[in-house]
Amino acid sequence: MGLGWMILAQLCFAGMNVCTRLGAAQLFWAEIGAARFLIGALLALAFAAARGIPLRITDRPGAWRRSIFGTVAAIATFYALSSSRIAIGDAATLSATGPIFVALLSGPMLGERVGGWLGLAVALAFAGVVALVGPSFQLAAPVALIATAGAFFYALAMIWLRRIGPGESHEAIVLHFSLVGLAAMVALAIPFWQWPDARGGLFLLGAGLGGGGGQLAMTRAYAIRRAAPVTALSNLGIVFTYLMALPLFPGRPTAWQLAGSLLVIAATVLVASSPESSPRRSIMFRP
Repeated sequence: MGLGWMILAQLCFAGMNVCTRLGAAQLFWAEIGAARFLIGALLALAFAAARGIPLRITDRPGAWRRSIFGTVAAIATFYALSSSRIAIGDAATLSATGPIFVALLSGPMLGERVGGWLGLAVALAFAGVVALVGPSFQLAAPVALIATAGAFFYALAMIWLRRIGPGESHEAIVLHFSLVGLAAMVALAIPFWQWPDARGGLFLLGAGLGGGGGQLAMTRAYAIRRAAPVTALSNLGIVFTYLMALPLFPGRPTAWQLAGSLLVIAATVLVASSPESSPRRSIMFRP
């Protein structure tokens, strides 16, 4: 059942990715990000009310660090997803390198033991990034760098999530993150704000429901299943994004793009299947 929730989560996140790219043809990327966080906050409030879960946070410094790093990661992710200089599947793949950075940072920041598998995972991920960016380096490199930086800040957010005490409710952390992300996205979007038409509004709604729904489905998956197999399935988001993009955007993935994506997927599966990689908290977050 947990694996089914994770598959649903990845379908939702792929839908968010595609709606972000489609909406970016009319709207500024931060406006789309604001819609994602607004709907995410509303869903967190609704689920907390339905379950009678308190929304009070006791570890405020930890929650703020987690939310700030997560917001920076979201800014980079939505920027990369909206950019026409890089294929949407490539942007999703680069953002998926976050677990590699989590593994790299777990030793120095959390004192967690990591094995020799980490060097191989890093090498595979690096080769994958080079394969993705290489054929169109001059055009795609700046966006790829931003997407990869977003994955690094995502890892920092995960590190601080692990350091937050187990007494904090999932809904409270999601709500805090959503409100901080919403404020940042609105501030960035105000100079470029444009009210959407009906078509643009559907893309905003799709991005918001995809991101918020995916978050809730993924939280459920980690709550009822071991972390390793669930995390391994997170790579399905890359596959689903490529499949959804095929009929909607011109061009087809090249051999380099497919090879790079497979290398990144292999690296993250290696991290997820390692016995040392299970997180202390059974919850993960996405922009």
